[in-house]
Amino acid sequence: MKQPVLATEKRHQHWTLSKPAVRTPNGVVSAQSAIAAAAGARALASGGNAVDAAVVTALALHVVEPWSSGLGGGGFLVADLGQKGRGAVNFSMKSAEDVSTDNYPLADVPGRHGPFQWPKVKDDRNTNGPWSILVPGAVDGLALTLETYGTISWGDALEYVIPLAERGIPVGWYTTFAIAVEAREICKYPHTRDVFLRDGFFPPVSESDDAPETVRDPMMPDFLRKLQARGARDFYEGEIGQTIVDDMQALGRNWTLAGLAGYRATASAPLVSTYRDCDLLGVPGLNGAPTVMRFFDRVGQMERVPGGAPGPQDYATFAAKMRELWEERYTSMGDDNPIEKCTTNVSVVDRNGGMAALTNTMGARFGSKVSLPSSGLLMNNGMFWFDPEPGRPNSIGPGKWPLTNACPMVISRDGAPILALGGAGGRRVPPAVLQHISFVVDYGMDVEEAAHTPRIDPVRLEAVGCDHRLSAETLEAIGQVAPVRVVENTVYPFLFACVTMTGRDPDRSTNIGMPSVDLPYAAAVSEDEVRAAP
Repeated sequence: MKQPVLATEKRHQHWTLSKPAVRTPNGVVSAQSAIAAAAGARALASGGNAVDAAVVTALALHVVEPWSSGLGGGGFLVADLGQKGRGAVNFSMKSAEDVSTDNYPLADVPGRHGPFQWPKVKDDRNTNGPWSILVPGAVDGLALTLETYGTISWGDALEYVIPLAERGIPVGWYTTFAIAVEAREICKYPHTRDVFLRDGFFPPVSESDDAPETVRDPMMPDFLRKLQARGARDFYEGEIGQTIVDDMQALGRNWTLAGLAGYRATASAPLVSTYRDCDLLGVPGLNGAPTVMRFFDRVGQMERVPGGAPGPQDYATFAAKMRELWEERYTSMGDDNPIEKCTTNVSVVDRNGGMAALTNTMGARFGSKVSLPSSGLLMNNGMFWFDPEPGRPNSIGPGKWPLTNACPMVISRDGAPILALGGAGGRRVPPAVLQHISFVVDYGMDVEEAAHTPRIDPVRLEAVGCDHRLSAETLEAIGQVAPVRVVENTVYPFLFACVTMTGRDPDRSTNIGMPSVDLPYAAAVSEDEVRAAP
């Protein structure tokens, strides 16, 4: 039965979103910041592998894109280094032992709210402020990643990053925008306010190229040097850990050093499934990869058209199968925020063809908005991923891991990786990842072609979001299986996930880096470029 078109949103931004890929026989890093990608590319140019570069880039993003990721958050990594093996690391955030549903009383507001239809929590304490904070996993996870799969040390990785912290973040228009969007909440928390706002409320603005503004946290260089000198575990069980505990207690939480020291990231073999002649690699656990793999298990095979593109019936298949899976995910697994505004993905291919995909998140933009007074460390707000009602699959509780939509994946064929990818955008990430995988595996696209191919998004079950560039025939085919909402692909608000990718051409002579076309500062940087830089 034909379904209705619920709305056709008028175009109002009129962007033609496009970016070029970077092609090189050597290594390349694709990330949401050119500055961070360049730091990772320097690690490649110095002889590092894909994992080294992914970790260095993630550490650099802590400095230059703090609204999207950082050491106060957590995430996942998956890698295929060819003959040197495959691996995965889970460094997701975890609720502390002082958490109970009593800490999150429901507000006296009738009805249910938002796409989850969850009741509202009093004072939004699961979303902003000290009670929204989970135990961060990034420090332990990034260090474990280097120790297990990398070739450089934790201290060496930070050496690429500390100079960035000393210089601060150059302020361009998108930096101004990212800060302005959260200024109302940032101004409530003293250190965060002092670093990111001017006169207590106004975001910084660079008026001209002759007088560029910077955002610099004066505490960050010293914090990173302490991490470098004392090692990553000091964050959890040493002097740094004790200051974190003291700061959290001063904020009203009952964190203990023993509780913090109990956090451990895990390294393991990746989760693997097969689609056509490819292996799909993801991270085991509560992230988006298992759902993507179930899609390909259930869909059988898309109609393969090498050198072609998805047709109307292919998009209808995407819509029908993804809606089935996402309804299942919502009802049986719990879920997290539908528009995860504070996530970043790094995809890397090294000169030997090894690939890694790393996703790190703070939860929402600027996380909890709380910066710890002893270190300046900006903390996550991962508590908002949990259902505030007790007795649900993903309910709030002590010592629990939340279900997240982070979805870094690597695709391999004939024992060698051909694609590494992941994205930012909450529930929108797994559907975007699986469509890009299909574009490459089913239709033979390279990552540049895939990045510019229109997508659909099924996460709002009342209608499938459809890129306005899709043909009338495609919209009609989708309309046979689900209500349709035609939307404009824009820079903001993000109506589709922002995906970063690296790939390798079929003869394995050229590596390709493709940044998200939706994010202004996203870039792919090759090791050739940083070698040539003065």
